[in-house]
Parts: sequence; structure tokens; C-alpha cells
Amino acid sequence: MVEVADIVVIGGGTTGSSIAWQLARRGAGRVVLLEKSAIAAGGTGWSSGIVRQHYAHETLVRMARASLDVFERFNEIVGGDAAFHRVGFLVLVQTADIENARANVAMHRSLGVDAHLLTPEEACDLVPNMVAAGVGAAAWEPEAGYADPVSVANGFAEAARREGVDIRIGVEVERIEVGPRGVEAVKTNTGRISTQMLVVAAGYRSRELVAPLGIDLPMRPIRHDVAIIERTPTFGASHPSVVDLPNGSYAKPEGPRLTLVGTIAAGDGSEDQNVEESREPTPDVMLDLATRFCRRFPSQDEASMRRGYTGIYDLTPDQQPVLGPAPSVPGLQLAAGFSGHGFKLAPVLGEMIAASAFGQDHEFVADLELFGLSRFAEGRLIDAPHAYVAPMLG
Repeated sequence: MVEVADIVVIGGGTTGSSIAWQLARRGAGRVVLLEKSAIAAGGTGWSSGIVRQHYAHETLVRMARASLDVFERFNEIVGGDAAFHRVGFLVLVQTADIENARANVAMHRSLGVDAHLLTPEEACDLVPNMVAAGVGAAAWEPEAGYADPVSVANGFAEAARREGVDIRIGVEVERIEVGPRGVEAVKTNTGRISTQMLVVAAGYRSRELVAPLGIDLPMRPIRHDVAIIERTPTFGASHPSVVDLPNGSYAKPEGPRLTLVGTIAAGDGSEDQNVEESREPTPDVMLDLATRFCRRFPSQDEASMRRGYTGIYDLTPDQQPVLGPAPSVPGLQLAAGFSGHGFKLAPVLGEMIAASAFGQDHEFVADLELFGLSRFAEGRLIDAPHAYVAPMLG
């Protein structure tokens, strides 16, 4: 007997699990989510987990604002604990970016975000262990924080199960079958599932899944190395998440004593088609990250290096995701290429793709055209009117 599903979702990260939950909530029928390893085993499980609304593009700000509401009320809306901690988000910019920061803060405030432009001295008052070398101004967002990506993905997955989604772990998709009218089935290592609607949310592996269909997803798997530093006892209270554009790095608190440090430009890492095979940064990379941290926090020269790990960015040419229908294959929806900021947008991404799949109205469905795959061939890459000179992480 041929197995039949109304819709199949490939990928068990925060995006895929959020989409599956939203589909089931909207009465999508029989929804099957396929994950070859484990929930949150891919890019999600290695995310830094920063949740913020600071973007240079209005659409992304609106999406992030809607997602923040879900992170803050995760147990009420989804169920489970997202481990959301409100610590604030501080962007340090160079003198050349002062006017860009001013314009972005004004845009944020017009959209209802609690955002402020600070002088270097005010930023250092906010974070006493920090020095202002090379800083022209700072943008401050007190509502921001961080959450636990694994808990969030599992929360979405459990919510999806409660709505009747069939979640299958250890099932790898080998082939997508397409006919004259579009998607027909997925062939897996455990059998064939007939379906006329499919969502591919498999991180950088999405590219190889759709390539046989003649679809070019211009994504590259980029290593994102992170150092875990234990701050000294004299540091005092924790700190907000700090994006340090002059030093090209970010510092995100993790609990009462640890800080995660990484580079801010998604293209800084090396391309690695087998990134899952080695999750350890090299000693040189670890030293570089620690050095960047100590330039901004010189009191931490005696801090301890705990360890490091490597995440994955599915990097597109404009560092923005590919979302919505695949123009050449009816029934196929894409949700990949997040370039380092998929986690913080995952709640609203689920709503967008689920509504799009069934032609339902939603606040953000019209924005899917902005993120459509055709933009690359048409030469309309996503840009922002006040993008920073040094590119921010996602």
C-alpha cells in the first residue's frame, strides 16, 4: 500500500518544526515531518540563540518583533520552556556608521521597538567592563535576549505532535518525485510517501534535495566557529549581547559566568560541505575570538577558555533566506538559506509558510515575494537603505 500524506515537511530544526505545527493548526490534514537525525540536530542545535529585533531592513524588523512575542510567551502560545532570558542587545558601530545607526533606530522606533541611540560613553555606562575604543555610537535594544534553540525546536515539535503531526526521526529523504502537475512523492530510506505538497526546510542540505528538480538554491555551508569563555569572578554582573562592529565580533552571555564569542559577518567562515564531521574550531580561530573579546573587555585577559564548537550557516548571496513557493514546481515550498538568523525568526516563519501553502491570509505572506528564489536570477538581491559598513551577523 502506498502511504499518503497531505503535506510533508523535511527538516526538524526550529523552522521545520514551527512550520509543521502551524500547518496542523490550520487544518492541513495529515502532516508528516521527516528528520534524518534528531530534532534540532542541524544548524538549530549549534545556534547561539540570540533573539533580537535589530535589523537594517524594515520587513525583518517586523518579522523579528512578531517572533519575539512568541519567545516571551512560549509556554502560553506553544507549550514548553524556551529558556528566554531578556538581557538586551547592544550594537557598537564605527564613526562611519553613526548616521546608519541613527536611521535604523528611528525606523525601529516607528515600528514599535524600544530602541535607543547611545553615545560611546553611555554604552560603557551600560556595560561597565567594556571600553569604547573605535566606537562612534551604539544602538541599544533592551527587549532583546536569548533562548535555548534545542528547547524551542522540541517545543514546536511537541506542539505539532499534539496537533496530530506524524514526526519521524531517522528518516532520510533520498529523492523528491515530481510529475506534470508538480510534487508527487518523496522517496525515503524507509519507503515512499505520496504527497502533492512539500516543504523543504533542511538547512544547507536543502540545495542538494532540490537540485535534481532543476532548482538552483544558491547556498553555501559556512563554518561558524564559537568560543566559550568563562569570565573572571571580578567581571561582576553579566552583560547584554554585544555586536561589536569595529572588532567584527559578538559576545553573548550564556548563564551567569559564560560568554559565547563569534564573528559577526556570516561569510567570515570557510565553506565546508562536510561541516558535521568536525565541530572543533582550530586553536588559531579560538585565539582570534578570545583576542577580539579582550579588546572590548580588557579586564578579561585572565578569563578562561572553556571550549569551542562550530555551527553552520546556509549562506545565500544576500545573506537572506529563500522562502515560499518554488516557481517551477507546483506544491513545493522552500524555507532555507537563513545565513545565521533563522532561529530568531522561526516563530513567524512557520506562520508565513503554512499560510502560503494553503493560500490563507497572514500579515507577512505578502513579504514572501521579497524572499522569493527568483530574486537571484532577476538581480534584485535584498539590501537595506542603511546597511552598516561592516556587515552584521544575519
